[in-house]
Amino acid sequence: MQRIQDILASGKKTLSYEFFTPKTDEGREALLANARTLVAAARPDFVSVTYGAGGSTREHTTALVVRLQHDLGLPVMHHLTCIGHSRDELRAIVSDLRMQGVDNILALRGDPPRGTDNWKAHPDGYQYAWELVRMIHEVAPECSIAGAAFPENHPESPDADTDARYLRQKIDQGISFLITQLFFDVALYQDYLARMSRYRIQTPVIPGILPVTNYQNLVNFTAGCKAGIPDFVHQRFAPIAEDEAATREAGIDLAVSQCRNLLDAGAPGLHFYTLNKVEPVLQIIRRLGLR
Repeated sequence: MQRIQDILASGKKTLSYEFFTPKTDEGREALLANARTLVAAARPDFVSVTYGAGGSTREHTTALVVRLQHDLGLPVMHHLTCIGHSRDELRAIVSDLRMQGVDNILALRGDPPRGTDNWKAHPDGYQYAWELVRMIHEVAPECSIAGAAFPENHPESPDADTDARYLRQKIDQGISFLITQLFFDVALYQDYLARMSRYRIQTPVIPGILPVTNYQNLVNFTAGCKAGIPDFVHQRFAPIAEDEAATREAGIDLAVSQCRNLLDAGAPGLHFYTLNKVEPVLQIIRRLGLR
């Protein structure tokens, strides 16, 4: 299957969707149906599938990735985290992914378990994402390896310069492109690119877009991943929080405006955090005229 880094190298503006792995067989079948609908209506260049923390869904992730790649006929990026795995286990997972034809991996350290701020590595595991990246590059050098980017800085970075130095370290170990955490202020993305330039980092950075469909869910979601919500977003959605239709429409309008501004700013593509919801993403793509 085609490597995502090669698609980006061609100069094409990419379109991609992220799905999470449902916990039940019924949920996974429903996701497969939704993914087929979304891809048929607005074909992306690739999709990605998250890796359940703490073993909650990760045993199903690889099977889902392989099936999606077969059914959809396009690259599917497998997320992989350090959480709960020894180094030998992670090497075995990467070897298995290659045997099953998975050529694209998003390498992440992973977040602390819900309810705690302290991240603890497996006793025989990796402490940092750059270590995982290095191992993937050693075991599967032909793979396209993505990493996470944080326009507001990684939550554990004391300052922007420290964040940039750690990013440089990940890239030096084999990262070929980056996908950002969700954000809403396009100026954050532009500032992030400028900061990367000062560190002579030329790696493509695809912005991650979250369509807002529920205000309280947005508040909870951003609190979990420690992303900020600008005042203009609060002001737009708080007054209509109880109106589902109005919230959905405002969320689509906001995403369309954000995407246009990002593309104008030179973004190499758009990556949508779908939360497994098809219709809002479809409407955004149609209004943008991308498919």
